[in-house]
Amino acid sequence: MSGTQVVQPSDLKEGEGLGRDAEEPLIRLEADIGPEGRFGTRILEVTASRVRVWEPDGVVSFQVPLADLKSARNEPLVGGGRLEVTTKSGEIVPVLAYSMSLAAKFSEAARGIEQLARGEALLINLKQERMRCAKCDRLLPEKDGICPACVSRGATMLRIARFLRPYQNQAIMLSLLSVLTTVLNLAPPYIQGTLVDQVLTAHRNIGLLFGLMAAWLLVLASSVGIQILTGRLIAFLAANIAADLRSGVYRAIEFLQLAYFDKKQVGAITSRVTQDTDRVWGFLVDGVPYFVTNALLLFGVIGFLFYVNWFLAFCILAPIPVVCAISVFFWKPVSQMYHRGGQKWARFHMHLNESLSGIRVIKAFAQEDLEYGKFEHRNRELRDAGVRADAKWYTIFGAMTFFTSLGVLINWTVGGYLVYAHKMTLGDFWRVNAYLGLVYGPLQWFAMINNWFSRAMAGAERIFEVMDADPERYGEEAGYPITGAVSFEDVRFGYDKSNPVIKGMTFTAQPGEMIGLVGKSGAGKSTTINLLCRFYEPDAGTIKLDGKDYREIPLKEMRRQIGLVLQEPFLFNGTIADNIAYGKPGATFEEIVEAAKAANAHHFILAKPDGYDTMVGERGAKLSGGERQRISIARAILHNPRILILDEATSSVDVETEKQIQEAVGRLVEGRTTFAIAHRLSTLRNATRLIVLEKGEVKEMGTHAELMERQGVFYNLVQTQSAINEIIGVGT
Repeated sequence: MSGTQVVQPSDLKEGEGLGRDAEEPLIRLEADIGPEGRFGTRILEVTASRVRVWEPDGVVSFQVPLADLKSARNEPLVGGGRLEVTTKSGEIVPVLAYSMSLAAKFSEAARGIEQLARGEALLINLKQERMRCAKCDRLLPEKDGICPACVSRGATMLRIARFLRPYQNQAIMLSLLSVLTTVLNLAPPYIQGTLVDQVLTAHRNIGLLFGLMAAWLLVLASSVGIQILTGRLIAFLAANIAADLRSGVYRAIEFLQLAYFDKKQVGAITSRVTQDTDRVWGFLVDGVPYFVTNALLLFGVIGFLFYVNWFLAFCILAPIPVVCAISVFFWKPVSQMYHRGGQKWARFHMHLNESLSGIRVIKAFAQEDLEYGKFEHRNRELRDAGVRADAKWYTIFGAMTFFTSLGVLINWTVGGYLVYAHKMTLGDFWRVNAYLGLVYGPLQWFAMINNWFSRAMAGAERIFEVMDADPERYGEEAGYPITGAVSFEDVRFGYDKSNPVIKGMTFTAQPGEMIGLVGKSGAGKSTTINLLCRFYEPDAGTIKLDGKDYREIPLKEMRRQIGLVLQEPFLFNGTIADNIAYGKPGATFEEIVEAAKAANAHHFILAKPDGYDTMVGERGAKLSGGERQRISIARAILHNPRILILDEATSSVDVETEKQIQEAVGRLVEGRTTFAIAHRLSTLRNATRLIVLEKGEVKEMGTHAELMERQGVFYNLVQTQSAINEIIGVGT
């Protein structure tokens, strides 16, 4: 079966797809274990007709026709695995070995070989979640996340600066005030030097003393006034930029694809809107003003020092390069530590959100201690990350403080000698000594700026990561009338593309028909609904509305024509009236009442003390399950969609409530194309057609009577359910 064939492999990238002829690779993976079991390079290629292995010298050492294969699998080995194929005769043939780092990719390759061997479309995902940075090969803080070591802080800062555009007048005013603040800060040391030389040392000109004191008082008053105005401008700009960041990241989250939320937990996403934006806000309030003012002051003071005595200036500024070198050298390590701290905060928020959302389950199973243990673990992780980052920063700050303090020592040594040798006046020495504090004070606290900046950039990078994620493709808004005709044409889909949930689904629903979706748990009913709502899009095949590919219809327009009534209806924490009108903002009270009457909800609403103004609580917790369901039906009625989806709308309610809900549903489905999933199969008797799903495929289709007469899959489901109901009846 295996043979040797000398050819030259194509220079294709990993995972490149279908070519024009049968010999172009559909799958191409590089293994890292050679034929002797040592580290080496071998290449797996799968074409439309065969599986083959290339050696580094361009020799095909193994090949087998796909037509001869039954299946493929990965056999675990110590520290790695081996790809094996099974022929139709039952023979198991080893293909090649690989290390554990490639196990996920070769698992996908095995699935792809099986799909091609069965004549199916190739649906695999060779692009695995990234664990390491492609640029520096460091481990990422989270899968498919950003690498804090490789992100450009300058580019991130420029993106934050773009949020200043709506407030450019205030920003310009703040810049001018910063320059004026610098000038005023330079004045007191100059006044002090003049006072020493021309008043105190000379013992004359008492009028000049009072004049200088008056000037000093004026400078002080002006500085305080400017400081107040600057603070107000900073508060205004920082608060508005932070609010705009929160709005931007929240809007980005709202328009993200559902696949993003499948990978991220709510707590992690919440921390981007709260924790990370607060870090940026803190830097804008404290860090940026301090940095700008002191940077200007630093340059001004250095210029004046050289003007007074260039030799002394060189001496006392000698430690500055060391201070700057320490800051630059430790910048990235500290920044990465704060970035990892941000990840710990996200995990902390995830657990906190999950435990509070599931508090009833926790109490029902008496697992408070277990959850507290998990909380303590996350809390310790957060504590340890903070201790490591802050301990390193304080070490750096201490080193910088030592070198900055040397400047004062040098000034008293060199400057003192110059005064003693009459090469510099006491007033100039006093000025230099005063200005020295204005130089090394900011330099010491530039380490604090680094701290603020590192935290803020880590938060901003995580914010922009969300804002840069691919949103849903909404398209241009335009009125597009939909009559309700729906067709699935050979649709295939999998949340994991290598493991399809829907396999070649084909059916058509005419406007006004009621289609029942039936099948065991995991058959693909809810996935079909998710595809119809375009929460996800098919991997292959086409879904059409009124004969048009629904991807060509603007998403918002399409969803305006679809109404959902779920098994567990979600109500927002507002009034009953607000929740009914959610699908039609601006609805009149009369319209809300009519919808409630149609949903058999009007009477129980009026029985509430506040009627339609009754607050429903978080997720509708103040209402019963049946009441929440009828409000969700009223919401759908007021929404008035052309396509209606009922997902177990009458499950988990008592008989009387079910009757009322069934009556409301009967009114709701009139004139609409309806797709219904029902736990009780008997509730689908009135459906136009039933579609019976099994393992993602359409097994049967027809009316209730036709399928019962056929005595196939649906008949067996009904018989099983009837038997279970009889057992439950006997037990009660």
